[in-house]
Formats: sequence, C-alpha cells, structure tokens
Amino acid sequence: MPTLLLEIGVEEMPALDIPCLAQELHATTSKVFTQEALSYRQIDVYYTPRRLAVLVRDLKTQQEERVRSIKGPPTAVAFDSEGCATQAGIGFAQSQGVTVRELGQVKYGAKIYTSVKRSIPGKETSEVLLAILPRIIMDLHPKKTMRWDSSGLSFIRPLRWLVCLYDDKLIPIELGYLRAGRKTYGHRFLKQEEVVLDGATSYVQTLADSLVVVDPGERQTMVLDALREQADRLGADYLVDNELLSRIVNGTEHPTPIFGSISEEFLSLPTEIVHATLREEGKFVPFSLADGTSPCFMGFRDGMPDKEGIVRAGYERVVQARLGDSRFFFDRDRQSTLAEKVRDLHNMVYDARLGSLWEKVERIRALAGAIADHTGDGLGQEVDRAAFLCKADLVTELVQAFPELQGIAGGLYARLDDESNDVAEAISEHYFPISSEASLPKSRVGTIVALADKLDTVIAAVLVGEQPTGSRDPYGIRRQANGLIRLAIEGKVDLDFFELLESLEETYLVMERNGAISDVRRFISGRVAHLLRQKYGIGPDVVACVAAVTGGNFYHIFLRARAVTTWHESKDFHSLIAAFSRVCNITKNSAETDFNPSLFKSEAEKALWREYLKVEGSLTSLLEEGNYEQGIKLLLSLRDPINCYFEDVLVMAEEVSLRQNRLGFLGALARLFYHIGDLSKLITTSDSRQTNPASTQEKR
Repeated sequence: MPTLLLEIGVEEMPALDIPCLAQELHATTSKVFTQEALSYRQIDVYYTPRRLAVLVRDLKTQQEERVRSIKGPPTAVAFDSEGCATQAGIGFAQSQGVTVRELGQVKYGAKIYTSVKRSIPGKETSEVLLAILPRIIMDLHPKKTMRWDSSGLSFIRPLRWLVCLYDDKLIPIELGYLRAGRKTYGHRFLKQEEVVLDGATSYVQTLADSLVVVDPGERQTMVLDALREQADRLGADYLVDNELLSRIVNGTEHPTPIFGSISEEFLSLPTEIVHATLREEGKFVPFSLADGTSPCFMGFRDGMPDKEGIVRAGYERVVQARLGDSRFFFDRDRQSTLAEKVRDLHNMVYDARLGSLWEKVERIRALAGAIADHTGDGLGQEVDRAAFLCKADLVTELVQAFPELQGIAGGLYARLDDESNDVAEAISEHYFPISSEASLPKSRVGTIVALADKLDTVIAAVLVGEQPTGSRDPYGIRRQANGLIRLAIEGKVDLDFFELLESLEETYLVMERNGAISDVRRFISGRVAHLLRQKYGIGPDVVACVAAVTGGNFYHIFLRARAVTTWHESKDFHSLIAAFSRVCNITKNSAETDFNPSLFKSEAEKALWREYLKVEGSLTSLLEEGNYEQGIKLLLSLRDPINCYFEDVLVMAEEVSLRQNRLGFLGALARLFYHIGDLSKLITTSDSRQTNPASTQEKR
C-alpha cells in the first residue's frame, strides 16, 4: 500500500512550540482524512526546528464510496394529509431523478424533511490530496504567527519549501508562492545541500544520511543515553526537567553531547543557583555529585562531536560568565536580610486594582492564620513568619534574573538568615504544585501557606471580575484553583474553605469589586467537579451527586465521592437509591421542615421514626471522621422501613396538619441522605430503581 509524505520546511521554530504544532498536525490530518473517506493504517508525525512532516502509511489509492443525504421540502409540504405527493414532492423527486416512492425522510432540528440518498463514487486519492493538503497546513494554529511575503500566508515562521510525495509520485500542491517538489534539505551546518527524495518511504533514512534525525523520540533517546552514560561514569545524578529536555531535543536536528567543567571559584555558590544558571541557557544539564556539589555539566550542540575541544571551551566560557553574573546577584542580595527586603514589597504593584505585593502578603497572612487556627496544627507562629517572608525574594536581583527561582531563592536566603527550617522550607514550597502533576509541599507549614496564597489569588481575581473565559486566564486562576483543591484533598485538610471565605470577606472590602463571594464559591465548585472527573476518575453522575450538596470542604467532598463510587455497583445501594428517590419525589415541592412524632399513627410510621433516630445519632460521628462508606452502610438500614412506610402510610392525607407533619418528617429524612449527596442523580443499571419513583399512594 502507498505511503504519503508531506513535509513543511520552515525557518527555525521555537523549541517549546513545535510539539504542540506536531500534535495538531496529527489530529488535523486524521480528522480531514476521515471526513474525506480516505482509508489508511497509521499516521506518523516527525519534526525538527526546520521542518514538520507527516507520513500517512498504507493510504488507499481510491476514496471510499460515500452516501450523501439530499434534503428536500418538509414532509408536511411534500405530502398531503392522506399521504399523497403534492406538486412540491413530485417536483423534488423529478429533480433528483427518482420516483416519489423512493423519497425518504430526515430530521433537521424540530422538522422532518423529505430526502434522497445519493451514492458518491470515490475519486483517485491523488486528486483528493491535491485539494485537502493545503487546507490541512492552513488549519494549523500556532500561538503566534508572522507574515513574510505578499501571499497573505501566516505561520509561526516563514515557510521555505514543501515536499509532497504519494509513494514515488509527486503531488504538486501549492501554498502561497510555494509549489511542492521532491527537494528537501539536509543539516543546516553539516550538510547544507539539497536532498532529492525518490519516494515517501525513504524519507527518514534519506534525511538521516544527511545528518538530520527527524524522529523526536530518537533524538530524545540520544540525549538521555548520553546523560545516563556520563552520570554512570561520574557516580552522579543528571538534573533535567521536561522543559529543559524539550528545549534540547526540539532545538536540534542532530544533538551531540559536550561535557564541560565548572570553575572551582563557583562551587561555593548554592547549588540551586548553579543549576538555575545552567538551565537558563536552555542547553546545559547540570550533574549533582554525592557530596551535593555540581562541578560539571553537559551541553548539547546541533552538529558533530567536538574532537578538538573548541566547542567545549566556548561552553565553559559561557557558563563561567553566567555564573559570574549569578554570584554578583547573590552577593548583592546578601547585603540585607530577607525580612528587611519585605518593606520593598510596598513599592511593587501586584495589580492596580489589588494593590501592592505587600497588601497581598497581608491577605495571605490573614488566610494562613485562619487556616492554621481551623486545622489545629499548633503552627501559627511558623505559619505567620513564613507568610510574612514568602514573597520577599521577588525583590531580589537573583529572582529578577532567574524568575524560576522564586520561592527557592527565598527559602535559601531564609536559611542563610537563620530562620527556622520550617519557615525556610515553607517559603521554598509555597508555590507548589506548579502544574497538575507536580509534587505538593512536604511540610505542613508549606501546605498552609500554599493554600493561603492560591486561595487569595483566586478570590482577588474573581472579585475584580477576572474570571477566566475560554482560553483567557490572565491570572492563571484555573491552575491556582486546581492546586488549592489538590492541596486540600491530597493534604487531607479538613476545613470548609467557603466558611473561611465568609469569615474573612472584610479583608477584601478595600478593593474595587466587580464580583461577589458567591462567584468565588461557584467558580471553585466548578473546578472541584472538574478535578474529581479528570484527575481522580470519579464518574460524572457521582460528581453530580456529591456536588448537589453545597460545601467547601474539598477533602470531605472527595471522601464522599470515593465512598459513593465504592458502593455504586452494589444491588443494595441501588435499592437504597430507589427508596431515597421516592422520598425526594414526594417532598420536592414541599417547604415543610417541622414535624411532631406524637402525630405518627401507623406502626410503619413509628418504625421508620425509630430507625431514623438510630441512624441520625451514629451518622454524625461517622461523617465527622470522614467515614462515609460506613455512613452509607448505616443509611442502608433505612431502606426497608422507607419501603414499608410508603406501602402503609398515605403521605398526602386529606387532613392538612397530618399531611404537613408527614412531609416535614420525610424532609428531615431526605436531609439525612443529603449528608452524602443527592442519590437521585446517580445512574444505575439495576432495575430495582423505578423510572417513576412515585407510588400509587404518593400520586394520590
């Protein structure tokens, strides 16, 4: 089966943007080929800084036959009340070359129309490709684009060549002033000549012969193998994160390792500063020895091995100069303590509507203190000190040069200032987690300050009207809210954050507000539901069940969701859901909340009351402990008494006082279940749950 090659040649693209474009190219190609009924086995996408390429393997030479539905006049117009064709129906049939009997029906919106199905024979694949491939390229959406000629095209970088081969056949697609050919280009520095491709299947090997490794997975393996080999020789660890690895892999067409050493004069610098300085260049990976020092690094050039050591010497000069700058920043910062730097936060504007960074620190201190008081950790003094110092490093020259060191530099300076280890560690950790999969703070003080920092960012942004819309999220409050919720759930923080908001609302009265605390609750509740589904794998119906009960104790919401998920497939639980649904169904339009047990008449009514008292007393203590699974097990004891109640008791009695008393009791019973959630929102496969939960007595 033939293979299609489409290569887009561009000027050097930003390393961190290329994978997103490649992923979009894969998705767009798959979508368009499916729409056009082009059958294939596999799509592979390759990329380097100078090219994006897609190989569609085993692409059939003929489009598959498609069936198209042609819409005619509405059925009510095409046929009369007796089912006979009107002139409109006859005319439509004749225009399509079919008889009236062959007319079908199709629904569009709320109306039903006549229709005719047409089989569309498939075209030659090469003919279809000529039309759709330019569209695939133009459907790519880089974050930033530029224009470079008068063709009207825009892309992340100027397009310089196109290659489009269907096996060995040239597909002469056109894009702007470019026309696809067979010529691609080898490595920019090592083999600059044009490379003529005989066919699509030889693409990867032909470019490899020209010293271009087009497979990013292969380049990553080359980089990691070089790092592992050197680390094994040194008995050290190599320190490369995903961003640095992506810069190296996606910034080269032929990555070659260059091992370098760091001058001894810089080994006295804190290792965090050395590592940040090396990583900031985007191609140097530090090694950490067992004694904690980092006397060496590995850089990656886009070219061949450095046999004469010229590149190594150049890399070492660059590193020495950058470390010299870092040492200068560090020495300047050490001229005053971290606590003394706090006063400079008065002069740093956080946001024109939200005041200075000092005002943010004061809000963080208020929130952190309240959280520490509520959780009862007995860490109030350490929490307040860490909150007071947590943003001080933003005024340091080191952080202004290396923004990624915010928090880390603060923790480092705090230790050098003889602050307690708890305070220093909390300052280092209070930005955690920095992404959805990143690690959480390890210390309790760090967790509390991180909670306060993220909570303040979310509250302040929403109150001034900066809720995210679509892709716009200037304060990153989705990420901040996600981090807040993760901290509460995985840190097992037993605290209702919504009650905390209410108690500290006066802290935010000084700012010009375009939102309310209720908006904050709504936004955070939406993020809780999102995380339960996307990160913790909770089913949508379970999320709807627990989210129906408003509350800001995210840890307990998670425990409730997990308990409901555990019980979800139990037949006993299904029957409990059915019983609860009957209670909800009959009380949903009732506002009655009071009842008098002395008015209970039948034995079924009294029996349910006795069981209610047993469950109510034990349920509260179980739920306070977070033992929701046992709480559900306790509620199961109400199932049979509820069913007997509805069999023997006429809830909607003619006597008003009796009816109101029974509705009030059932309302109290429903509220007992709502400690878990709205069970009626759960979807079950069991037939024990009635589609219409109202019994005959309930209907009466």
